[in-house]
Parts: sequence; structure tokens; C-alpha cells
Amino acid sequence: MQSRTRFYYALSNLGRTVFYSFFTGFLLSFVLYTRSLTTAQFSAVSVVLVAGRVFDAVIDPFIGGLIANTRSRFGRFKPWIFAGMVLGSAGMILTFALPLQGWAFVALLVAGNLAFSVFYSINDIAYWAMLPGLGAAPDDRAKLMSLTTLLGGVGGALAFGLTPVLTNGKLALGGSAVIAFPLLAVAASVMMCCMQSISLLGVKESGAAPLEADANEPRLRLGSLLRAVLRNDQLMWSGLGLSMHSLASGILSSGLSALFIYMRFGYAGILAPLATAGVALGGFAANGLIPRLHGKYGRARTMKMALTVFLASSAFVLATGLLIPDSARTLQFVTFAAGLTVGGFGLNCIYITLLICMMNTVEYNQYKTGKRQESIVLSVRPFLNQLGSALTGGIVTLIFLLLGLLPVTNGISDAENAAAAGTISEALKLDRIAALLSGANAAQVKLLLAALIVLPCLFLSFGVLVWRRKYTIDEARYQEITEAIANGQ
Repeated sequence: MQSRTRFYYALSNLGRTVFYSFFTGFLLSFVLYTRSLTTAQFSAVSVVLVAGRVFDAVIDPFIGGLIANTRSRFGRFKPWIFAGMVLGSAGMILTFALPLQGWAFVALLVAGNLAFSVFYSINDIAYWAMLPGLGAAPDDRAKLMSLTTLLGGVGGALAFGLTPVLTNGKLALGGSAVIAFPLLAVAASVMMCCMQSISLLGVKESGAAPLEADANEPRLRLGSLLRAVLRNDQLMWSGLGLSMHSLASGILSSGLSALFIYMRFGYAGILAPLATAGVALGGFAANGLIPRLHGKYGRARTMKMALTVFLASSAFVLATGLLIPDSARTLQFVTFAAGLTVGGFGLNCIYITLLICMMNTVEYNQYKTGKRQESIVLSVRPFLNQLGSALTGGIVTLIFLLLGLLPVTNGISDAENAAAAGTISEALKLDRIAALLSGANAAQVKLLLAALIVLPCLFLSFGVLVWRRKYTIDEARYQEITEAIANGQ
């Protein structure tokens, strides 16, 4: 594989990840800190978000079928990458830009969330379906996957690092989250389009693997589409692992995480990225080391070690968060950030390994059926991710309601809107929010920490343990499959 191809393909994932991380990571924060909602309206928003993810998950295999059936002079994947890029950006801007409140905002959220979800999935499925054809050799694929996830990690770090700084506290754009979020939505959309265009212009779809191997096959219909997904058993097990990873990482990066940081350490935009920068640092280390870990220990042993690291670091964060007294806030913050750094390494090692395992099921599908069907096979990844995202939204909503956190976020929203309207000063806004957060009881903060740590551990452990028992395409088996395909067997 040419280095230029590897770089162009991976670089576009930086913009894609900024775009996706901003929407999914901060949509709830946008709602909570810029809109004052009744319990009924907040519940409706939660239903909208969950229903949108479920709908998107259901249609993902059909999107994969559409892509698989595409024959155009621009290739199979690029037309869909372009369409998803442009229309997904429109959905993003629609959601964040219109200054509506109450039930009118809920209605807007229905349209914007649906547009983003569907069109980003179109882009996402086509983008990842292009990858297996760029290189089938294990070393090429591992290097491409490592670089792609590394730059995706940079994009995630930018989104999760800058968004809290530029929307909360003294550095908020325009002096308020109400003004800052729409500006950042436009910026993320522009970045997505610019960087995605790099892969559209600089990467050829054909490569080491026969992307057009199915060109003479009849176009897939509904029944054959479903059979193509269900008969690939290894795809389902690797997909289950990814969905559990999606749940774990989704809870860790949800609005609950930022709210915990604000309630424990104060409403300063710089604190959230400082605390969570460790996840990104751990992720960068994982991207650099994963090819060596796979080469020395193999995927199965790497997964076991990564899970052990994640669980140990999570136990450390929970224990220190509960045992260190509130008078030692600096020590609390340092231990919280340090634990996230180590946990981020384990979390990202698991993600990259599962993603490579899913990519390898393309050749497994070709070995079993004689057809590659990249778009259909890899549509399972966003399908299960969206289901995981839907479950995350439901879990986060339940935690908010059970812990009585909605009055806290409504108070923050009222202060932000007052500052945006110019009726109070920036200093008075921060004073009001500080008083509101200091009024939260200690039990709420500790229960919130426990939910943030324990639930991801449970989900990730389940996913890894099932994968270790059911996934059978190890390194030796994958080599047998690729050699059999090369020999025409």
C-alpha cells in the first residue's frame, strides 16, 4: 500500500471524528445548558434521541445494501461518502443553529437528529467499507487501521478538549454556551467537509483486494441482504464486542461526565478537557503500540491484558474518588485524570483490536460465500454502534432523572440564556452557576461517579468475554482464509 494512500485515507478520519464527537458527545450538553426544559420535555428529548438511534441502526444494513448495489463512474463508495458528508453537515447545523425553546425545540431536534444520524451513517458505512480493499495483507491493514484510529483519536481529542473550553466558563465564545454551540457546529461541519474531500480526491477505491469482485452478481434484495448479514457468525460476535465498547465509551464521554466534573471541581470549561485529556493520551499510546502488541502477543492475549488494565484503572478512579476527602480537591482531580489516562489505553486497545477483527470478516465472508460484500458486512458496525448509542441515551436519561439532576442543569441553562441576552453579566452568570453547583449534595456526586465507572466496566467485560469465547478468526486462521482465496478455493 502506498504511504500517500494510507495518509490521505486516515487524515480524513480526523475531520469525521471531530464532526461525530461534537454531535454525539455534546448534543446532550447543548440541550441541558442552553435550553430550560420541563421533565416532560426532557423525557421527550431523550425519547427522540433514543428513537433516532434505533431507527438509524435498523436502516444501516439497508444502506449497506444500497452501497453494495452502486455502480457509477465515481466508484461504489465515493458518491455516498460525498452525499453523507454534505447532508449530514446540514443536519448538524440545523440542530444547533435555530434558537427555539420548549416543544418547538423538541420538534426541531426530531428533524435535525434524524438528518444527522441517517446521513452520517451513509458516509460512515461507505468510508469504512472502502478500507478492506485498500490492503488485505495483515501488516498493511494493521498499519492503516492504526493510523486511521490515531488520527481519529486526534479528532476526538480536539472535540472533547476544545468544546468544553469554548462553551463554558470565561473562555466561552460570545460569552455564553448559547452563542458558542452554533459557532462550533458550523466549524465542525466545515472541518468534516474539507478533510473528507481529501480521501475523495486522493484515494482510489481499487487496491490489493478485488473491490469489484461482486460486480457481475445480481443486485441484492431485502431477503438476500438480511441473509448476508446473519450467516456471517464471526461478524456478529465482533460486532457485539464493538457495541459493548460503544456503550462503555459512550457513558464515559456523555454529558454525565462533564456534569460530574462541574459538580465536583467547579464550572470552568478548562477542567473537563484537562480531566479527560488522559483518555486521549492513553488512546494515542494504544495506537502507537497496538501493532507491536498484536505482533508479540496476538490479538486474544492483547484483549485480555487491555481489559485488565481498564478494570484496574477504573477501580482506582472509583476508590480514590470515594475515599479522598473533598478538602483535597487537587489530589482528587489528579487521581481522576491519571486513572482516565491508563483506562484510555486499555479502552482504545480493545477498540482497535475489535475493529480489525470485524474487518477480517470481509475475507471470511468471501471465503464462505464467494462474495466480499464489504458494504453489507461493515454496515453491522454502525448498526450495533447506533443501538449502543440508543441504549446509552436511555441509561443517561434514567440516571439524570433518578439522581434528580435536571433542576441543576435547568439552572445552568437559565443563567447561560440570561448572559446571552445581556440581562446579566458574565461574572454574575458564573457566580450563580457556582452557587447552584455547590448546593448539590454529596450523595448525588458519589452516585454519579459510581454510575460513570461501574457501568462501563460491566458492559466492556461482557463484550470482551463473549468475543474471547466465540470469535475464532485468529492470526493463523486468517492467513489460511486469505491463502485459500488467493488460490481460488
